[in-house]
Amino acid sequence: MSVKLNQIIQTIEALAPERLAESWDNVGLQVGSRQQCINRILLTLDVTADVVDEAVVKKADLIIAHHPFIFNGLKTVSCDGEKGQMIAQLIKNDVAVYVAHTNLDKAAKGLNHYLAEIIGLEKIKTLEPSNPTRYYKLVVFTPVEASHKIIEVLGKNGAGAIGDYDYCTYRSSGTGTFRPKEGAKPFIGAVDKMTSVSEDRIEAIVAAPELNNLIAALKRNHPYEAMAYDVIPLENGDLINENGLGKIGILSQPIGAVDFITEIKKRLDLPTLRGAGKVPEIVRRVAICSGAGADMIGLAKAKRADVLITGDLKHHDGQRALENNIWVLDAGHYGTEKWVTDCLKQMLTAGLEDACPEMIVAESSRDFIVNY
Repeated sequence: MSVKLNQIIQTIEALAPERLAESWDNVGLQVGSRQQCINRILLTLDVTADVVDEAVVKKADLIIAHHPFIFNGLKTVSCDGEKGQMIAQLIKNDVAVYVAHTNLDKAAKGLNHYLAEIIGLEKIKTLEPSNPTRYYKLVVFTPVEASHKIIEVLGKNGAGAIGDYDYCTYRSSGTGTFRPKEGAKPFIGAVDKMTSVSEDRIEAIVAAPELNNLIAALKRNHPYEAMAYDVIPLENGDLINENGLGKIGILSQPIGAVDFITEIKKRLDLPTLRGAGKVPEIVRRVAICSGAGADMIGLAKAKRADVLITGDLKHHDGQRALENNIWVLDAGHYGTEKWVTDCLKQMLTAGLEDACPEMIVAESSRDFIVNY
């Protein structure tokens, strides 16, 4: 199935918008054009020379990676260096590269949520909420006969999205009055005469990024020459925010520490785990943060986690875990983030449905750390 790259990007960013990314990060389209037609996608954690070769051999049109291919600014694209050679090879073979990194880490239903589900957590919450979305209540007044059309415009442009529901609106009826002045071209009524009309008050919640485009779309479709509407700021963003780093949840049944280690190795497909801190007798409340999440040790303790699972644990992180009286398991950077390919596959399959291109996981993607 062929689909424009722009549609793929929109599908990912509907759940993991670029604005969620950390300021130091570099996410989004890094090679290629949004207008490219995509038939096959190669999913990978990193973009390496081997991954680029694999994309060319397997005739992939797009590489979607977690770690940025281009991170710092490039001053040259010389083919004398490996990065330049890779870029030239990508362009020559019409292979685009798109990156979803910390925006996918922090998305409410992104990589960390996927990991939390893999290890069997329930009642999953964000460990460190951030980037709350600003919400508004948009109220539109419209003649009764135009209400259905206005509700359609609201829903199609992102208003009324609450949890797993969309097109959520509330409608109440009343009587509107107005008097067109000289120069007006009223849809109902006559110039210089008071007019009463049966109207509906339609209200819906809308996120700040969608507000301006939504109002413009409503004005294009509203029958009145001058649309009457109210925009009311809400506190919902701070209250319902689920974006942020890490997740915390509970196991359906408490489990002993030794059995927990065995279970995590099985669920995350790991040969070994490293650990530090105080080992609890029973594990019930679990925090997890993909990649390098040792900074979450204090927060995991504050939120009463029995254990924090993350990667890249250093000597002094282990000391800090012991001082904080919390158990930390190091599943490795690669061990926690290799699951990004399955996360992206699930996201694209659900978002694009029958229009989803073929997706393959890079066989050349690997852990750069070797245990001898």
